[in-house]
Amino acid sequence: MLGKSLAILVVSPHEASGCTLIARLFAEFFRLSGDAPILFDTDALKPKLSLYFPEAELADLSKTKGQMRLFDTLPLRAHEPKIVDVTWRSFQTFFEQMRDIDLVAEARANNVEPVVVYIPHYTADDFERGYRIREHFGCEFVLADNAFLGPAPQALHSVNSYWALKAHPVHMAISLLDEMSMNLLEDTRVSMAEFLKASAPGSMPVTGEKTQLPLAYLSLDARSKIRAWLRPSLREVQRTVQLIQARLNTPISVPQSF
Repeated sequence: MLGKSLAILVVSPHEASGCTLIARLFAEFFRLSGDAPILFDTDALKPKLSLYFPEAELADLSKTKGQMRLFDTLPLRAHEPKIVDVTWRSFQTFFEQMRDIDLVAEARANNVEPVVVYIPHYTADDFERGYRIREHFGCEFVLADNAFLGPAPQALHSVNSYWALKAHPVHMAISLLDEMSMNLLEDTRVSMAEFLKASAPGSMPVTGEKTQLPLAYLSLDARSKIRAWLRPSLREVQRTVQLIQARLNTPISVPQSF
């Protein structure tokens, strides 16, 4: 990647919000674009992102060493984008540290732009948190709607912060995949990029014994459903990244075909 590099911070104040899934999508998009993203997993109790990407570094934010490693690396100038899967356990600590070291100013001094990808549950508190984060840090901000979390209740329509974030110029939306197919996609042996190649019409996996392959590859129905969800999800990430890059006047990342 040329120009200003991105430090993508995928966050939610709650578990089971899709943080790791969305971090995976960003990582796979950049890989398909020819980059080798620098990845951080902040869940020391139940690591997730590092199970899909062994090269991801585990940063325990409950410990000073983990905090220093992450926050010393994020503002460093690098051609590669950085992606952090911020576990809900680390949510408060992460933003306290980000505030205390003035990460945004330090990163921008090195031509790095932090990008907060915020995944709210549909509660007034979550939208108020997101609004405060956006207003306080002033960096690039993405509101991520995960259809798995259900629709917004009518009660939110009276919440000012809900409408303020809904009007934010950079959104992304992840559609719903049925539970069984999502469980297959969450098999840690499944690479999204490799799955797209292996599941293309007329293609079959060429490595490994069939009995040892993840079920996502073996079931024709699952392959079809996952592929039909994965391709538009990666395109949504592409649209989001390219919109941010355009806002930053940075050369656009173009992936291989998916």
